[in-house]
Amino acid sequence: MNLGYQQKEDEDFPVMEKLSEIDNYCRANITLYEKALSLCPKYPNFAGLQLLEVGCGQGGGVEWILRAHSFAAVNGIDPVIVDSCSGKIIRGSAEKLPFVNDSFDVIINIESSHLYSNCQQFFLECSRVLRKNGFLCWADLRYTYQLQVTITQAQRSGLHLIVMEDITEQVLQGIGSTAARYDAMLQNTPRFIRLFENSIRTTYCAPGTRSYERLLKREKVYFCICWQNYKKIKLY
Repeated sequence: MNLGYQQKEDEDFPVMEKLSEIDNYCRANITLYEKALSLCPKYPNFAGLQLLEVGCGQGGGVEWILRAHSFAAVNGIDPVIVDSCSGKIIRGSAEKLPFVNDSFDVIINIESSHLYSNCQQFFLECSRVLRKNGFLCWADLRYTYQLQVTITQAQRSGLHLIVMEDITEQVLQGIGSTAARYDAMLQNTPRFIRLFENSIRTTYCAPGTRSYERLLKREKVYFCICWQNYKKIKLY
């Protein structure tokens, strides 16, 4: 589950043509993945490369990337596994990735890192398991005053920023469709769950909630960034 992204008129994500009728149900969520990947200079030709999604949740992103792109291998990692996607998703921490050095060409991290207790360690781990000149495609929200801290943490980890976009407005537009869907799902849950409706709606930044207002007023911003692993440093 992510907040979603409304594609701009001048943006072209060719693989979106592969959306099925079922996929259209979560188009905004999938488009956020494509937006993040599109910042990678290799996009859309990932043939022969290996990708890891850190914080893959229930695996919807892993499933989409497997179907839509030509990666040689796609893996996911998350603290909680609902579906292992035929063994492609394993349990683990973003701050201690269970992979050997230089394992992946691309890492994608969508709307997850703001929850990590040690984001600096996450970036260090990305640098470690990425091959030299590999890419980290990242999309997440931060309080405005926190954004530069995040950029500095990545830089200190040996990751070189190559492109950065403020996508707050497109995410707000994406919330228009994702929140409506989540609201409908919430109304079909048992009554004891609906007792926590306000708290749950805040989680997905539904219009009218404080979390939505923070984005609307730009107290928080949503950015999409691609870093390249230029410098291999001794981490341990």
